[in-house]
Amino acid sequence: MIFYELFVRSFYDSNNDGIGDLKGITMKLDYLKDLGVEGIWLLPIMQSAAFHGYTVIDFYSINPSYGTIDDFKELTKEAHKKGMKIVLDVPINHTSVKCEWFQKAINGNEKYKNYYVWANEKTDLNEKRHWDDSLIWFKYKDKYFYGLFGSSSPDLNFENKELWKEIKNVFKFWIELGVDGFRLDAAKHIFDYDIKNMKFKYQHEKNIEFWKEMTGYIKSLKSDAIIISEIWDSPEIVKKYHGLFDVEFNFPLSYYIKDTIKYHDPKILVNGIEETLKHYINGHVESISGNFFTNHDMERLTSEFNGNSDMSKMSFNILFTLPGYPFIYYGEELGMLGEIIDVNFTEDSQEPMQWYESGFGPGQTEWKGCKYNPPYSKLSVEEQEKNQNSVLNHVKSLIKFRKENRWIENSKIVDLKNDRFIVTYTLKSEYKELKVYHNIKSQKTTIKLEKNKSYKIFGNAKITGNIAQLYGYATLILEK
Repeated sequence: MIFYELFVRSFYDSNNDGIGDLKGITMKLDYLKDLGVEGIWLLPIMQSAAFHGYTVIDFYSINPSYGTIDDFKELTKEAHKKGMKIVLDVPINHTSVKCEWFQKAINGNEKYKNYYVWANEKTDLNEKRHWDDSLIWFKYKDKYFYGLFGSSSPDLNFENKELWKEIKNVFKFWIELGVDGFRLDAAKHIFDYDIKNMKFKYQHEKNIEFWKEMTGYIKSLKSDAIIISEIWDSPEIVKKYHGLFDVEFNFPLSYYIKDTIKYHDPKILVNGIEETLKHYINGHVESISGNFFTNHDMERLTSEFNGNSDMSKMSFNILFTLPGYPFIYYGEELGMLGEIIDVNFTEDSQEPMQWYESGFGPGQTEWKGCKYNPPYSKLSVEEQEKNQNSVLNHVKSLIKFRKENRWIENSKIVDLKNDRFIVTYTLKSEYKELKVYHNIKSQKTTIKLEKNKSYKIFGNAKITGNIAQLYGYATLILEK
């Protein structure tokens, strides 16, 4: 299954206010269908004061800038008609300070006070976040609340089992509106504060207990719901959650792929596959690997390569020739650029989707200026659709190949190795075998070919008899 991460605000504007909306996505479903997308992951669409939507004011609403409940129902109906599923991002780790729950809590309502984590005599109000030294305790009126993700994001207190019932109601509400599943934001953070000792501490066993109950409940409402987890951590930590979710985002693999291309070192990819896709080597797959390069919290792919689109194409060659589910961040199929200052300032990696080479036209979003993807930079759909060698057409051809070989999703990886130029491995199912050669350097190299039924080239190669000259950043796939 091929997923597309879509930021509504930046995608397509149906009512000329410059902000992307749900009707705009419905209008552009044919673009996604033509690209080959099978699942759309929507970043949060609930009411929120934050541009990114991850601080929710009301879990049972639609951001008015994005449209209405009826607009959402229409989107799911039309997506389903085209064979696409809708997965909704639900950030339940915290709320907005503007959330009715928090406002009731701060005004003394005992039920809602127990929904949040408050400072007491044991609290170190100067305790910092472990990854960037930001404060985690914030004063609101006369009380201090715990907010790992910032001063506007009070964390919910999942020690309170009444809150579990509330969250189940949230999932039920969206399932009944037609969603096909959920992307679970910050899944390892549900229990990340030791209330007994008042110290930051990941409590993975408690997280697992919580998510077992939630995933079981979601599946009881919709047995084929797709549940995707975000656990941004080492393979050792991610492994603790194997089998709990249908799909697990493979953050370590994203870095291995980018570093392989960036440093022209095939050994990095071999090590990365061995470390992060071990379950596809030993054949014991409990959760599907969600393979991707970047997302809304990260620097865009082509910016990682200083604008080199050939390196981006090579990254896509790797992505679509590995087992698991590939995820594309909107605009990545165009080679759009974007950098971030830090995790608190991500707007520059979420610039408006570029539909027109001039930077304006029907549906073009304009909620912020484009300093990384300005007009006439050849990063628009309009320009790339007519250029056979564009990143867009390269990605389309890879997706077509992947859908013709859907069995790759569940394939086993065997014979993984490398030389100075090439990473090679075989993808194997009960009935099929493909041998993959990736030249991750810019220079050409020569390969002696094994006997094969057919071959496929992504990039440039010249084949004479049983010898292949594989040019820089090219992939050769043999059907054995």
